[in-house]
Amino acid sequence: MRHAPLLSTALASLALAACASLPGPATPDAPGKRAVVHPSECFDPAFARGWDYVDDDELLVDAGRRKYRIRLSELCLSLGTSPDLGFVGDQVSNRICGHVGEYVLVGRERCRIQRVERIDEAEYLEATGRDEPKGRIKAGAASQGD
Repeated sequence: MRHAPLLSTALASLALAACASLPGPATPDAPGKRAVVHPSECFDPAFARGWDYVDDDELLVDAGRRKYRIRLSELCLSLGTSPDLGFVGDQVSNRICGHVGEYVLVGRERCRIQRVERIDEAEYLEATGRDEPKGRIKAGAASQGD
């Protein structure tokens, strides 16, 4: 029983740290950018029309009426040279929300997704310089892998 206060303090600290690391809504310094926080806002690869390369750890996805910026946890070197990519989302719906276990599949690379942000049409056009995506999304990519 002597350790009960220490244990509860440690658990409370862990809970606060976990909450602080979750993506939140748009901030004044980043208007128009929202981290995906609600499952209905997540990216569904089934609706993706295409994607655009930004750099080796970032890409843009055109999902029709919705546009997304996807940031990767590490460099994905094949991203700049591949015309096709796929996604591995959550186990139930295959949606991409920026959670652990979500990946971009490019060639033989499996690149972890760190964050997903909804962006507006104007920001997508500004970043890409065109209204049509450059790359294609492979259908059924979630079945690839391991």
